[in-house]
Amino acid sequence: MRPTTAGTPIVLFTIIAALAGCNSQTVRTASVQTTTAVLAPIPEHLLLDVGVDIFDPGIDYLDEETSTSTPSVRKAESVYAAYSLAQTLQGTGSWGAVRLIPGGQSETDVTVSGTIVDSDGESLKLQITVTDISGQQWYTRTYSQTLSQYAYEPSLRQQQEPFQQLYNDIANDMYEHMLRLKPVQREELRVISKLRFAQRFAPQDYNDFMTIDSRGRYKLERLPATSDPVMAWIDSIRIRDQMFVDRLQDHYAAFKRRLEEPYDQWREASYHETKALRKLKGEATARKLGGVLSVLAGIAILATGSSNQGARAAGVLGIGAGAYLFKTGLDRGAEAQIHQAALKEMADSLGAEIAPYTIVLADKTVTLSGTVEEQYAQWRVILNQIYLAEIEGLPAPTYTDEQQ
Repeated sequence: MRPTTAGTPIVLFTIIAALAGCNSQTVRTASVQTTTAVLAPIPEHLLLDVGVDIFDPGIDYLDEETSTSTPSVRKAESVYAAYSLAQTLQGTGSWGAVRLIPGGQSETDVTVSGTIVDSDGESLKLQITVTDISGQQWYTRTYSQTLSQYAYEPSLRQQQEPFQQLYNDIANDMYEHMLRLKPVQREELRVISKLRFAQRFAPQDYNDFMTIDSRGRYKLERLPATSDPVMAWIDSIRIRDQMFVDRLQDHYAAFKRRLEEPYDQWREASYHETKALRKLKGEATARKLGGVLSVLAGIAILATGSSNQGARAAGVLGIGAGAYLFKTGLDRGAEAQIHQAALKEMADSLGAEIAPYTIVLADKTVTLSGTVEEQYAQWRVILNQIYLAEIEGLPAPTYTDEQQ
């Protein structure tokens, strides 16, 4: 007796319907938790300055086959994300001056470095490392946020940065870690940053003020005297350096303003494209799998040699439907590639807007060329020339008897 095939058409069409309609949706909240409130004003001498390095764009993390981003977009994001974090930190009132530092070239009390691990408009993942000027690493953590479907609505977008929660989380963690430091530890960090800046100009004079252990951590051994004329002059140079870096903040702020509109458009488009690509790829896979199973099921029915006309018709229909599903799966996969190509073209045009910037100081014009990082490096050479030209004739540095 041949095996019955009466139920096969039902099973076959159930497989086709289930695979063709395979889809899922995730609902996420758009609420944002604020930064931790400062319980009491922090005395100025205990406020730590923060330098935020331009983030590593994380180009090595990009996958040419699946990513909706490009190296040029990531380079733009490396400035945008770092500046957004600096703005968040400054707005908390928990820190002194918070500056974006080109190339990590400035001695500051606390330094934040980061890498963009993932960014596609829907999700942002950053790896953040916080280190103080003594060489003590506070922590390295990965922060991520996935947006809800409401994040790019105009009314909500005008109120806040879509990924503000991620920046708030970083700010809160930094604040909590800073509170663990005793006041004397914070004061020491401020002195170490001053001495490390001085060492760059006069290492022979200030190397004995600190020791470095095997882990590369600095420890204060003595304090410069308040009447030290060399330190007073170096302090004046440091103020000029900080003024220059403050001027760079205007450059970064202007860059962020120019970038906001095209970047928001790219992020929103990338958000929808990412979700569309995921859906299309899922549908394409399901349709191709459904097509293969349908063809195999149809062939299996015909192979039974059943005389049941309904079963034979179902077998023929299964082969035809399977071929159609497989073809539409390929079509949707091609459609996804078209979306990716269009998005990458848009992203490349966004990255092309970045250009070198020339700095004009208030007291003098300095001819600088190249990128911001290159200009700042040139400025530091000029500072050294100023120091050498004006330090001649000053007495040797002095220190106090107070030991740390």
